[in-house]
Amino acid sequence: MTKDEIIKALRDMAKYPTVTLPKDCDTLRAAADELERMQQGIKTLHAMYEQAVKQRDYLMDQQRAQIEAMRGRVQ
Repeated sequence: MTKDEIIKALRDMAKYPTVTLPKDCDTLRAAADELERMQQGIKTLHAMYEQAVKQRDYLMDQQRAQIEAMRGRVQ
């Protein structure tokens, strides 16, 4: 979402009576900047999560192979 899209969405939200947002552009830009920063943080956390999942799967595959090898030796 671009900054302009965020500002437009904030202006659209301000039309509803239950949402109170400032009308001035500086405050909307600041809110858009904050949302953009938060979105980047979410993207970063998602990338870290994906990496952790891949590492977990790799380790589980290694452990599974070791267990199967040990079971083969015991029998």
